[in-house]
Amino acid sequence: MNIAIIGAGLSGTNIYNLLKKDGNDVKLFEKARGSGGRCSTRYVDDKLIDHGTPYFQAEDKEFINFCEQKVKEDILVKKDNSYYPLKGMNKLCSSLLDKDDFYKNTKIVSCKNIDNKWHLSDENGISYHPFDKLIITIPTPQILDLNIELPFSIAEKLKTVTYESIATLLIYSYTFQNIMNPKLLNDSSFKKIVDNSLKYDYENFSSYVLHLNPTICKEKNLTNKDDIKEYIENKVYEILNLKLEDDFHTMPHFWKYANVVKSIDDKYIYDEKLSLGICGDFFKGDNLESSYLSSKRLYEEKLI
Repeated sequence: MNIAIIGAGLSGTNIYNLLKKDGNDVKLFEKARGSGGRCSTRYVDDKLIDHGTPYFQAEDKEFINFCEQKVKEDILVKKDNSYYPLKGMNKLCSSLLDKDDFYKNTKIVSCKNIDNKWHLSDENGISYHPFDKLIITIPTPQILDLNIELPFSIAEKLKTVTYESIATLLIYSYTFQNIMNPKLLNDSSFKKIVDNSLKYDYENFSSYVLHLNPTICKEKNLTNKDDIKEYIENKVYEILNLKLEDDFHTMPHFWKYANVVKSIDDKYIYDEKLSLGICGDFFKGDNLESSYLSSKRLYEEKLI
């Protein structure tokens, strides 16, 4: 069976892996330059900086089993009841992929069901077809922006999902620099500050990811990278009298669909008539575990 998947976060890569093991011909499309979604890793020379999810916990037994397998594969390491990446958080997703089936830097904009076969087109007008089934795992606003005829009931469900945005500033230095000052850590402007250096134990290299409080992003309308950089640098200077640009390289980022605020109270969506499935972290939860479980349930209950 020929199957197309849109989105290479954990939901997309996990369901790809499950379907591939069954002998299906599966193609995975991702608009970004690599897999991972919020499990993203930036590479600075030979150094790794996880600028999305830095670490996570697992509660569901099935997800724990998945994570423990990744520990055995040297993808994750478990510390203090949390799972940390051993070689970059993006490896959690890329380890599930065959690169020959992965179409990165490919933004799908149109999905047409013609004679019970799915025909996809990207933003450059390149077509991909035919597919017997289509699985979509991207954030709901991006699904609704696709040129696709969705049943009214599905579209209405997707519209109920809401997100919050988060602006971050990734900073790094080729010397040891410590910014983990209580004044900064306890300031309400920041949701969290992650010391990335601790995870990889680099010598003469420091890296941190500063996550702004989502309410600040909304109040200040911080979506532009230059504005994000300026705001966070000014805030750090205000709190610590420290000019980040003097000691660090900086990379701002805006996560438009960072966290699910309101999810769909189902495990997934599947339309038998259209051979269309939708899964992701916006079903019964708002985190990495939900993303994994949604894709696994869709596979087990509808696609085997």
